[in-house]
Amino acid sequence: MGKQPGIQWEDDDSDFGRIEEKEDQSDFSQLLEEKGDDADFVFRGQKIKGVVSLIPVDSHDILIDLGGKNSGVIDRNELLDAEGQLKVKVGDSIEAFVLSKKGGEVVLSFSMAQSIRSAEDFQNAYSQKSPVKGKVIKVNKGGYEVQVLGKQCFCPISQMDTRFVESPDEYLNKDFEFIITEYGENGRNIVLSRSKLLKIQAEERLKTLVTSLTPETVLDGTISEVRDFGAFVDIGGVDGLVHISELSHQRIERASDFVKRGEKVRVKVLKIENDATGRPKISLSMKAAMRDPWEDMHDHIKGAESYTGRVTRLMTFGAFVELKPGIEGLLHVSEMSWVKRVHHPSDVVKVGDSVTVTVKDIDTVTKRISLSMKQIEDDPWFKATEHFPIGKTLTGKIERLKNFGAILVLADGVTGLIPISTIKRKFGEAFKSTCVPGKDLEVRIQ
Repeated sequence: MGKQPGIQWEDDDSDFGRIEEKEDQSDFSQLLEEKGDDADFVFRGQKIKGVVSLIPVDSHDILIDLGGKNSGVIDRNELLDAEGQLKVKVGDSIEAFVLSKKGGEVVLSFSMAQSIRSAEDFQNAYSQKSPVKGKVIKVNKGGYEVQVLGKQCFCPISQMDTRFVESPDEYLNKDFEFIITEYGENGRNIVLSRSKLLKIQAEERLKTLVTSLTPETVLDGTISEVRDFGAFVDIGGVDGLVHISELSHQRIERASDFVKRGEKVRVKVLKIENDATGRPKISLSMKAAMRDPWEDMHDHIKGAESYTGRVTRLMTFGAFVELKPGIEGLLHVSEMSWVKRVHHPSDVVKVGDSVTVTVKDIDTVTKRISLSMKQIEDDPWFKATEHFPIGKTLTGKIERLKNFGAILVLADGVTGLIPISTIKRKFGEAFKSTCVPGKDLEVRIQ
């Protein structure tokens, strides 16, 4: 493989000569060893590593040690976080692009946009996948026109963001960083991608973030995307997943009913594991970062008291009722009615119904509450002897027939039996056509 041309800086920043460089072009320290301590032998657009050596109070230029006797400077503004605070300290390592030489020092930047002045610079940015800044000026069919230092470039709509672009106009007249994915026709056909750059940056941030994260770490984040199974939360340029079961102590059917994109939330790291490709995957919980409603449950819910709650789900054995956000109790089918036999909770209630229940029992260890609708009212049999004394005559309705007799409803929740022998004496062989369900009969309590 032949040697490739490089760029040698002279004392005048605007004049660039040529030198021959090694095939790998990748190790700045190796170049220094080969060329001595002469910082002229670096390449504009080259990505190099350095260490923060001095942070002057009265200057915008922060000094970067590049190894040996060589140094560089980077503008303080490039090292500020979202709150305007300096995010590095002396001794921290950084990686940046070479822009130019100023007064014997190498000028560095995290973006190549400032250094792009020619077609050759565009070619270098393309070959080295260096970020460039551009302004979105127009929406076209299938994408955007982006202006990068006077050149018209194209960014496909699918490459504008890592998420699906729902409103193309929201990116108009804004500045973003891109990488050049296609460079042809001597610069007349330049295709950009922002999503690829975002993914690269996210991977770098993820590697850095993972080293400082441990389970139980609590972070502030922003909902970046909502799906049926949960929500993705941006925790500093890296997304973690909050499963729907971890959104809240409340039972949630759809994540979109509970959180919205752009919402600020607090999350706790549950675990960090690698996926099938070896990429770190972060599981988060909003629920774990909240106060457990069971901690002060007894301040709000007491045994033998009645409360109004909402039916959240039905099971074959009963219905779950939410008494307070995050606190549910079970209303068993056997506790739903004094009056009738309940075969399925849907015979009495449905999801979303507001019901009044009595707390039968509270188990704080297993976090279970037993509820009853029956105990809201007195058991109709409680005073049956007063309402139905022996010898009293009254009218009952036949509910069902058995081979040993007929079951009559005397009042709500109270039934009685007429023996088959009594029925035959009264109606003879015609009893089968006379005593049918729904028919009223006059009876006497014996």
